Amino acid sequence: MMNRSVWYILVSMNLFVFDANSQTNNLTGSPYSLFGLGVGSSSNIGKNSALGAGGYALEGTNFINNYNPASYAAISEKNFMFDIGFLAEISTISNRGDEERRLAGNFSSIAISTSINKKSGVGLTVDPYTDVGYAVIGIEGDIEGSFDTFSSSIFGSGGLNDLKLSYGYRINDYLNVGLGVSYLFGTIKETERIDSGTDNLVVQETNRYYGGRVDIGIQGKITDRFVIGVRWQLPTSLSGRRDRTVAKSTGLANRSQLIENTSDVVISNFDLPLEIGTGLSFKAAKSVRLNADYTKSYWSATNQDDNIGDFIDRNRYAFGAEYLVDEASFKFWERMAFRVGANYDSGYLRINRQNINSYSITTGLGIPIGRSRLNLSYSYRGSGSNEGILVQETFNTINLNISLRDIWFLRRKIN
Repeated sequence: MMNRSVWYILVSMNLFVFDANSQTNNLTGSPYSLFGLGVGSSSNIGKNSALGAGGYALEGTNFINNYNPASYAAISEKNFMFDIGFLAEISTISNRGDEERRLAGNFSSIAISTSINKKSGVGLTVDPYTDVGYAVIGIEGDIEGSFDTFSSSIFGSGGLNDLKLSYGYRINDYLNVGLGVSYLFGTIKETERIDSGTDNLVVQETNRYYGGRVDIGIQGKITDRFVIGVRWQLPTSLSGRRDRTVAKSTGLANRSQLIENTSDVVISNFDLPLEIGTGLSFKAAKSVRLNADYTKSYWSATNQDDNIGDFIDRNRYAFGAEYLVDEASFKFWERMAFRVGANYDSGYLRINRQNINSYSITTGLGIPIGRSRLNLSYSYRGSGSNEGILVQETFNTINLNISLRDIWFLRRKIN
């Protein structure tokens, strides 16, 4: 599916002719999702989206923090939390004066967590790991050995999901440790339609990937104001299987003939790198908490290529701030949380000697609903470049998370 020439793919990326009001059930409309296993998901659980998509050092006392499994150790005793997320995204793709827009959105994530005892907690989450959603249409070419031409259109969808079980344990008042075990799975579908007059060819490929991955996390409280967090995502290799069909229709009757039909064919594994992330959380004032993260992903060590570009080491920086007067107050506005953030991602793919990097600015609210919260965030993100044959993208993304919280096994007292 990905074994096309560099020239063919990069030129095709400049031939988008979508309807400006087109919609999709995918979670992305990025042409860069054509590469590898797609683009990283914009979906987050809880409040992390509004904090620059960071939080290695944030303790999960009153929210589900999937960035560090050690955060589950901080869940208050007998507490149960449930989080369900939705995402909507408007993207604009431009190159040398041409521009088109696309709307993508869907249900994005679900998470539950609870304390086990005073020293430990556990959580189960399902959220997108990568997203695929591209369409390249109207590619014109010459048929070799004749004066005839053909027109080709390529459509891709799908992505990978991350099903993760996390456990956190409090060693003492200053140190939490955690372990996360993920099962990554998903399907990437691509359909190519080739039209050469009265003859049509449809090639459909479905690639299925699956595999496990382990996270290790630590959170250490330096003082009452400073918390440091570290997370290691160990490298892994995802297995792959492919189903492929090729059908041809000829003549005015448009009768279809199956030329090829193969299923469950083993394809090359896809390697995910070692990732090391570290973060700092600082309570700057009674009502203000700051967080800063840095992540290094060692993609070059995977020694794999995409036939389009080179995999390079990725550096990611995230910053966030939250203003919250008093979580336990009986006054609505004192329990309202105001959040802002920003991040920069150097990218893991280099095309035509240029990194596909990105940046984003985020903001959001945590609206109290009893003991629960409605977490709403907005981010503006830019990616890529409109120089040469590349395309530049801008994204306006809204994340909505309904975060429910309750206390189990609480005995009511009546005087």
